[in-house]
Amino acid sequence: MKQDYLDNLIEVGDKNHCEATMIWFHGYGANNWSFEPSMKMINLMTDGRLHILMPNAPIVDNKRSWYPLPTTGENGKLLENLDGIKNTHKHINLFIKNLDLNKKIFVGGFSQGAALSLSLIFERGFPIEGCVALSGYMPNSDHYLANDPQSSKVFISHGKNDNAISFDSFTKSMNFLEKKNVQCTKYIGDFGHTITKEVTNELINWIIKVLKSC
Repeated sequence: MKQDYLDNLIEVGDKNHCEATMIWFHGYGANNWSFEPSMKMINLMTDGRLHILMPNAPIVDNKRSWYPLPTTGENGKLLENLDGIKNTHKHINLFIKNLDLNKKIFVGGFSQGAALSLSLIFERGFPIEGCVALSGYMPNSDHYLANDPQSSKVFISHGKNDNAISFDSFTKSMNFLEKKNVQCTKYIGDFGHTITKEVTNELINWIIKVLKSC
């Protein structure tokens, strides 16, 4: 599987005139350009203080995916592919190293990209200042019980009417993050598997606040 995230990389903002860089991971089956308008608005509303890089996930079975989708066990429990996620972490670590960034790094994403971002803050591949997780979940939380998060700066949002990643998954993820003393700024609303205008506005306010505290 080819995993060169520098291919078709979309860059928003100027890395030489910013305070931080956010690596943004799209959702399963999507691609980086679908988030370009939103990221341009975030860069604009933060006065260019946040530089954003959007890689593309590799194509698996004709769809872009950061790691293999979970399967369902006999008892109906979702079984995550830990080896697949770990392999993705290795590729992302190399990707970050090749970027040679000299500013603080944030990770963020939507859906599967949000799940990937949350898992990264419990790894030690590269320093992470903060995390954004929109309509995602915490994958393999049992595996990370002994790990301390790199950052407690997390913005997380979820819709009560999300039919792709259930609100129950969000609740379980929040319970895990709170046990790990992650101080999440959360936004919950009556929306589905999407990013609403209200979510974007709350996210921008959070980014501005966090950048001031860096």
